[in-house]
Amino acid sequence: MKSKPGNGSRRGGNLFYMEMIIVLLFFGIASAVILRTFAASGKISRDSGRLERMSLCAQSAAEIFSETGSLPQTAELLFDMKTSEQTELRIPLDDKCGYVSVSPSMYLTMTVTGEENGLSRMHMLFTDSDGTGLYEITSGAYLPAKGGEAQ
Repeated sequence: MKSKPGNGSRRGGNLFYMEMIIVLLFFGIASAVILRTFAASGKISRDSGRLERMSLCAQSAAEIFSETGSLPQTAELLFDMKTSEQTELRIPLDDKCGYVSVSPSMYLTMTVTGEENGLSRMHMLFTDSDGTGLYEITSGAYLPAKGGEAQ
């Protein structure tokens, strides 16, 4: 039996199109995976930057507290906000760790404890606006008694 002259070229054309469809499907899946990876890396990069800003803010607060020994003074120097004498402050912040009074994206809670033999501890907790903990650190500062000698 002989085949018709146009039949072989049609079969080759159909195989070519099927192969192209398979190749396009492969590239479509690969591009979806790559886009998803780029999106995830962007989120990780934003979270990392936010964590770095929180770390620098906590470091600045710890350094100011070790010099002043006063939580209200620390808040005033770091965030330019006036507060009364307290052992705990909850400060509303934006994503760049700047003080904001409306619609904060996170909060910094600073608590001073353990004033014995001139050693004070300041605990800092950054929380999201819904209360989820983001970053937590405790700092110690040696604050000798006024008048020269620690007891």
